[in-house]
Amino acid sequence: LFLCMSLRLLSSLLLLALVIIVIEGTVANRVTDTHKNFIRNKSSSTMSTNGSKKRVSIQAPADAPTRSKAPPRRSMGPRQQSLPAFTPDNYSSDEDDKFFHDHEKNAAALTTTTKKKGDDDNEETTSPGSGWTNGQVPPQFTPTMTLHPYTRSGRLMLYSHHRRWINFQSSWSRIGKGTTELDAVHKESSSGQSIMTGCLIDEAKTVRALVAQLCECFYKHGWATGTGGGVSIRVGGPSENRPYRIFVAPSGVQKEDMVGDDVFELDMERNVVAPPKTPMLRQSACTPLWYVVYKRVPSAMCVIHTHSMYAQLATLLDPTEKSDVIRITHLEMLKGVGNHSYDSVLEVPIIDNRPTEDLLAEQLDAAILKYPKCNAVLVRRHGIYAWGDSWEQAKAQCESFDYLFETAVKMKGMGLDSGVVPVSGTYRDEDVEMDDGGSNSPPAKRQKTEEGPAFNGSSATNNDADLECSDKTDVPIVPRDSKVLLLDIEGTTTSISFVKDVLF
Repeated sequence: LFLCMSLRLLSSLLLLALVIIVIEGTVANRVTDTHKNFIRNKSSSTMSTNGSKKRVSIQAPADAPTRSKAPPRRSMGPRQQSLPAFTPDNYSSDEDDKFFHDHEKNAAALTTTTKKKGDDDNEETTSPGSGWTNGQVPPQFTPTMTLHPYTRSGRLMLYSHHRRWINFQSSWSRIGKGTTELDAVHKESSSGQSIMTGCLIDEAKTVRALVAQLCECFYKHGWATGTGGGVSIRVGGPSENRPYRIFVAPSGVQKEDMVGDDVFELDMERNVVAPPKTPMLRQSACTPLWYVVYKRVPSAMCVIHTHSMYAQLATLLDPTEKSDVIRITHLEMLKGVGNHSYDSVLEVPIIDNRPTEDLLAEQLDAAILKYPKCNAVLVRRHGIYAWGDSWEQAKAQCESFDYLFETAVKMKGMGLDSGVVPVSGTYRDEDVEMDDGGSNSPPAKRQKTEEGPAFNGSSATNNDADLECSDKTDVPIVPRDSKVLLLDIEGTTTSISFVKDVLF
């Protein structure tokens, strides 16, 4: 009897527990459905003009095909929109042609949108460093615009009249006024008309962005690694009936990641006219030296400082490190540095480095005075300062100098001196006197051209007289920078000409 009563009680308890579970599940489902309906109704409602909510019902047609649920879109931040996936293969050429022929209308659509914050605040919401890198893709960049460089008509438009460099003038040429493309020497560059609207704010924004673009370019060349180097650009002046303004790169900023908001705007007394928007920045350590160039060379409108490897190595071609100049002649790229032609003797002054950049000011000023034809100064074991009458000329001349320094360094490895006039291999009139470089320094030395057989089969240098040793007191002349004198030993199987010409 006791066992029967216990089983009946247990059965009742189990039945009661099952009923409770069923009731709780029903209530939970009803609450969930009610919450979902509330969220759905809330998301489908919009605000009317008087502030009251208006219910909008959106229903799909009865015959509309069913679609699978789309994956959720990633958020791209405020004021952003997700772009549909696209590739050059599935892009419509009709859309591309439409954009190509209606480029003016599309360009107008690319104007920056503003975000209204109130009646008294309708300005563009930007901050230093904002942009595509942190996901802020402008809504105007539809697939038509984004694919612009990938399509034929898009590339045609891009390379027809869209320059890759940010600029504030319509054109530029290394050939200046009063000269032709056939002149051996070019001194001044030529620029086109201004493309600015006359607004100084627009000009400043353009120059700031250009400084950042140049720094990124020099970083890619390997000239501005480790935040080294920098660029400054000068605008205005008496010719434009307004004071000069100088835009200088900041110090200690990653050159490949610079933006226009990092750049300082100064006057000719180094007073800050407009500080950078990015906080906690300092002017470049090169700033005092840029001002030395601007004040000593009135035509200079851009000064570039790089830590080029070949510019540094060029200062070490003299192992004594006592020379104050490097000479280079008979190279085609001499035309690119200004004031020189192929057969000119280029003399680039070298000044000794100092613990801090500002201490170089007096040495730089003296070097410019001593070598007025040269548009650059080398700093030993450091780098180069180069300038020009426009940013394009300064860039072109800096690239030409680096090319010449690389040539000089590699010629040294071949046993050749870049400052020596070649014996043969270049056309010359015998009666033409060599250009002395326009300075008080002695002209470049000529190579010996004595008649007779070359040294042990070598045609590069004739030094038979040096090795005759007719007198017992004679000692063979060895180049001053040589560390080893190699003597031929009878019975060796290696030709001394191979040792001299190839190994050393």
